[in-house]
Order: sequence, then C-alpha cells, then structure tokens
Amino acid sequence: MSRIRRGGYWNKIAIIDLSKKLVKYLELNDSICGKFIGGIGLGAKLLIDNTPPKIDPLSPENLIIYTVGPVEGLVLPSAARMAAVFKSPLTGFFGESLCGGYIGTELAKAGLDAIIVLGQSPDPVYLLIQDGTVEIKNASHLWGLDTYATEKELWSELGEVMTACIGPAGENLVRFACIVHGLYMHERKKLRGGFFGRTGGGAVMGSKKLKAIVIRGEYKIEPADSERFNKFRENVVKLAREKLQTLAKYGTSAIMSLTNSTGSLPTRYYEGGSFEAYEKIGPETFNKLYVKKRITCFACPVACGRHSETSDGLQTEGPEYETLFALGPLPYIDNLQTIVEANDLANRLGMDTISTGNVIAFAMYLVEKKVFKEEWLSFGDGKALLKAVEMIAYRRGLGDVLAEGVKKASEKLDASKYAIHVKGLEFPGYEPRALKGVALAYAVSARGACHLRHVAYRPNLVGLHPFNPEIKVDRLSYEGHAEYVVELEDFHAVVDSMILCKFYCLPVIGPLLWRELSELYSISTGRNINPNELRKKGETINNLIRIYNVREGLRRDDDVLPARIFSEPLEFGASKGEKIEFEKFMKMLEDYYRLRGWGNSGVPSPEKLKELDLNEYIQKL
Repeated sequence: MSRIRRGGYWNKIAIIDLSKKLVKYLELNDSICGKFIGGIGLGAKLLIDNTPPKIDPLSPENLIIYTVGPVEGLVLPSAARMAAVFKSPLTGFFGESLCGGYIGTELAKAGLDAIIVLGQSPDPVYLLIQDGTVEIKNASHLWGLDTYATEKELWSELGEVMTACIGPAGENLVRFACIVHGLYMHERKKLRGGFFGRTGGGAVMGSKKLKAIVIRGEYKIEPADSERFNKFRENVVKLAREKLQTLAKYGTSAIMSLTNSTGSLPTRYYEGGSFEAYEKIGPETFNKLYVKKRITCFACPVACGRHSETSDGLQTEGPEYETLFALGPLPYIDNLQTIVEANDLANRLGMDTISTGNVIAFAMYLVEKKVFKEEWLSFGDGKALLKAVEMIAYRRGLGDVLAEGVKKASEKLDASKYAIHVKGLEFPGYEPRALKGVALAYAVSARGACHLRHVAYRPNLVGLHPFNPEIKVDRLSYEGHAEYVVELEDFHAVVDSMILCKFYCLPVIGPLLWRELSELYSISTGRNINPNELRKKGETINNLIRIYNVREGLRRDDDVLPARIFSEPLEFGASKGEKIEFEKFMKMLEDYYRLRGWGNSGVPSPEKLKELDLNEYIQKL
C-alpha cells in the first residue's frame, strides 16, 4: 500500500557524502519545520548549521541542499517548486535558486523533505531518489553531455523520471552555471521544465562531480484538512483564471511592454532604459512568430510557459522575459530568432541566461570603451553573441575570463568601474535608476541583485503599494520604499519556504497574499497561524540568512549599487536623465536598516535575534 504524507512533512532528510559514497537518513525535528517552514527557510538552517565559515564555494565542504515545503505534492496550482541552497561560487554569499515544473512535486512524492549533498566524488555520479531512499549511481557515460542529451539518456535507462542536471558549463565550473530540469521532457511531453537559474548551483554540482539528481515519486500527498483544501483549491483556480489572463496569453514576456514604456528596460549594458527595436522582440511578435503551444507546471491552469519553434525546426522552451532582456536589449540584439537560439544554447550548455547576457554585454561595452581589443565582439552582433555563449561554457579564450562572472572578470580586466552587479550577482531586467524602490531592493537583497526575493518591480511599475493598494507608489521618488521592501522580503521568504509560485503571489493582485498564505499553511500542515505570526516566520528566515552572510564577510558596504548607477544618468529612453542620488539612496538604506532592527552597521542586533528566537546565532556575528 502506498505511503501517505498528511500534515506537510515526512520529517525525513537524506545526507549524501559523495567523498565517502555514503548515504544516511535523519529525522527532521518537527520544531525546525514549524520555525523555518521548508524551502529556503529550511535550506538556510541546514546550510549555516552544517558548514564552517569562509569555505571555498567550490570545495568539498560546501553543500548543495535540495528542499521542498509543506504544500509540494498537493494538487494545487502554484505548489510545484523545489529550492536549491548553497554557498554561491559567484558571490561568496548565500546562494539560492528555485525551480518550477514537476520536480518539486516528485521529491515530495518520493518521501523526503530535503537532501543534503556534501563532499566530492572522484568520478561522475548521479543520485537516484525513490521510495524514501537515495542511491549513488555512476554517471561517467553522462559526463560531457549537454543537459538535453543527459536527460534523454536517463529516460532511456530509467523510464520517465524527473531530472535536474548540469551541462558542460557546470562541469567546467562556470560560476553562473545553472541546473536544468525537464528540457527533454518538455519536447517529449510538452510539459514545462524549469531552471535552478541564479547564483551558480550548477558549478557547485560540477565541483562535486554530481551530474544529475533523478527522482521517481509514487507516494501520496494529502493536506491535513481535505474539505477546506478542496474549497481553497477551487477558489485559487477561479481567481488565477481571472487575475492572470495576461500572463496566460503572453507568458512572462508581457512585462516588457511596461519596462520599455517606463524606461526601465536595461539597454546597451545599462546606457539606456528603452529599446528602439522593442517591436521586433516584444510579446506580440514573439507570440505571432515563435510560440506554438502554452506549457504548464504541475496542476496549473495558467500555463505561462512557452513552447517555441523556429522556421528551421529548432524547438525549445521559452525564452522568458529575463532571457529576452538579457540576450536582446542588453547586448543590443534585435533579431528574435538569434535570441531564441542563444536561449536554447545556454539552456543546453547549462548557464543562467541573465548572467550570461550580462557578462557578454559587459564585454561588448568594454570593447566599445577600448578597454581591450576583441574586434569580433560588438553590440548588436548576433553571431558574436552565439559564439560567446559557447566560449564561456567551455572556458575558451575570452570565455575563460567571462565564465567568472562580471565582478571577478572586471577585476581581472582592470575594469571594475564599468561593472554592473550587486555582491557579485548581475542585474536582472529592471533598471533601478527608473525604479527607485528596486534600487533599494537590489542593494539589500541577500543573494545580490535580484528581482525575486522581493518582486519590488511590481509596485514600482503599477504604482501601488503591494499590500495596501490605496497607497500610491511613485517609482521616481525616494520616499516610502523601505517599508514595503521589508514587508515584501518577509512575504517572499514565506512564499519561497512553503514553496509557491511567485506569479500566484504577485503584489496587489494575488491571488495568494498574506491571508491566503496563512489559510493554506494551516490547511496543509494542521498548524493554525495568523498573518502576523506567518510574517514573523518570514522575518526570522531573512534574519537567519543575513546572519549567514555576515558570517561569510558581508558588511554594510556590500549593500550598495554600482558606481555607474550613481554617476551616469540614463542616456536614452522614457526615463532619460534619471540616476540614483547617493545621499537619498543612503537615507533609504538607513530607513531599511532601522525597520529591520539592524542598526547602522546592517548587522542584526542581539535584541532582534532574541526577539526572533535566534539566540544560538548571536555569537556568529
């Protein structure tokens, strides 16, 4: 008879030591589940408790931790995600990435709340996870294959399984290598895959000679309260179909119309904020020329994913908005087919497309500034873009330097004053000079320049407070941003720990905001909680992650934007002339620290940690 999980947790984790080829299982303390929820909250707790400070992120001592939350496995729209947590090889600070598709559901159904991978295998391996157990399998025959070919081979050997694997970029320790789920599955089944995209988890796997994790889950997942759950699910489906119609029609590319019109679409490596060739690559053109089918994550009626096909037969998933921006306006590419091809190439080689586009555009910018001579690499050259993607993955020529990411590459090239990043993580597709709340949110984000830890671009672009829409938000003012950035971070810490899809938790429209999250948490776990108590959990998780970063060397000076964002106004676009005024930015930062209880130094105070029952970490600061 199939096992059933009821109440949110299996209370079981697996620890895999690849150096010793040893797997052991531990009971997960129920109080930890209650306090840190799951997902990134649980991952942060496991990371800080099980790694010494200041380790090399590519050493055997680093961990890569895969976690799910109390809602994964339920037949509920938005509840189909998995988190990866590690020390980032790109930033040296807290690394996290979340993936949709089907793999999170599969891990929950396989009988584990988390797997912790440490050590380093002498030979390539993959992990086979099923029936609550983990086996270490030989992967020598997979090493060197791209992500598509890897998954195809695993399906031929094991049947239909859920996989997360690395490509050549991860094997070659490209610091922004990603982990890819479902690329072959997507083509075979037209189901949505996903990516553990940011902060370099693929390089951590590569350093451990871990080619893939493979999951087959057959257990049943049920909520603590089935009657309330069924009513809740019906309402979520109804609201999603009403509120997320634009997302369903255009996918994530829809946001480009807003960023372009507001001058917040980064263009020509952050020289401007609008793209004159927008119509050539915008959502209408993308839908008309390349999108052949909508694809969906597990149990989701929105189907925001896109199955794209080119005229010469290339089939791929996406590209999403962030990829369109990073491989289009940022390097000044206006050929949509080139962007689709570069997206597919990066996916197969296993690289975060945001960082990939950034580092290539950075190199083009340096060529224009005559910092170095690489005549083949110039803004607007599609062939150069494709060539550079492959060079980075295999660390060939200039690609070996660019594979380090913008921060480290700029230091090697003596060009740090031109580099655009926060804490070593390259910017996503929202120009902070045109969105002042985003400027603050980028600077304080735990993993570096990030749009997902807060989703602050939404209230900036729509002009409304995320949880109190009667309050207006002025994207060009410096006033009023700190309060909602703090709340958004706490909110999304909960979202990323339960774990739920961001698009169901969009500020202003929902359909899942504080009240609904509290209700779902209670329905799934049987633990009653109100929105204020749930927010306290989000605050606790954010403070724990801050403690980790401080332990790893983070200081106030790291909560800052690049010099160009202060000194150079946008040269063109709808927000031409906008820049960030340093003194006003510092006032926002001080307001943020005050609201957080972090003092002038940006370090959580002992009083704050005692308030959050994090006393055991006071000595780590």
